Amino acid sequence: MATPEVSSDGLRQSSPEAALGGQPTPRPRRPSRDSISAGAKAVAGIVGLFVVWQLLVIIFDPPEFLLVGPISAFAELIERPGYFASNTFVTLQEALAGFALGTALGVLCGAALHYSTTVRSFLYPALIAIDTIPKVALAPLFIVWFGFGFESKAFVAMAIAFFPLVINTYDGLSSVPHELQELARINRASQWKKMTKIEFIYAIPSIFSGAKISISLAVGGAVVGEFIAGSKGLGYVILLANSQVDLPSMFAAFIVLAAIALALFFIVDFAGRKLVPWKNHAK
Repeated sequence: MATPEVSSDGLRQSSPEAALGGQPTPRPRRPSRDSISAGAKAVAGIVGLFVVWQLLVIIFDPPEFLLVGPISAFAELIERPGYFASNTFVTLQEALAGFALGTALGVLCGAALHYSTTVRSFLYPALIAIDTIPKVALAPLFIVWFGFGFESKAFVAMAIAFFPLVINTYDGLSSVPHELQELARINRASQWKKMTKIEFIYAIPSIFSGAKISISLAVGGAVVGEFIAGSKGLGYVILLANSQVDLPSMFAAFIVLAAIALALFFIVDFAGRKLVPWKNHAK
């Protein structure tokens, strides 16, 4: 096993070939059979869920104002693609803006909790208390502050996406092994080098774990904002369908929301696997 070279300005990894003065040989890529198998199982699980749902509707034959099957929901999507696409784009923008804000503030706040005992003593209990407040109760406050437009929905999404990133960033920075801390101290690494070369690198997997939770929550947060004061977006589509007892449209919106959250989750997961390759090799 190759050990990292240590220098006064931090740590850098080296391969056995580099340690002997030669050029490191590229490692062959692992076959992607596991990824293909996992993807196939995920698709099969989703298709199976739709099949069970449709069978239940066929067997019990509930009234259409109580439950409709996925066939009716997909038929609604096919019949009005522009309507759902335009509202999906609105919700997606709000969710991504809220996720970006929540990620930036969450990582900064988590780092502040880790590096400052004073901030941790005062802020950590307050954050826990604020997190217990239902975010739907905060939505009217954001509407008062930012109006009925895009900003209020983005801030509701941010409020929901924020907390998982705070906790995961703080936990990731706090879980750096003592041996690495001692190694940095022995080599007289500066606080900046220690933070950027060791602590944040070690915390990246935890941050991405929080991001995978937050991205799905951000989609829900955008919908919550649209419930309170929306004139467009999938949340508005659901409210309008509910007022008209239009279950096919309502379930079509549910399916689109689930698809958005699932796609964004896998995008963040893919980015994490690319940026944190050593975590996958460790597995």
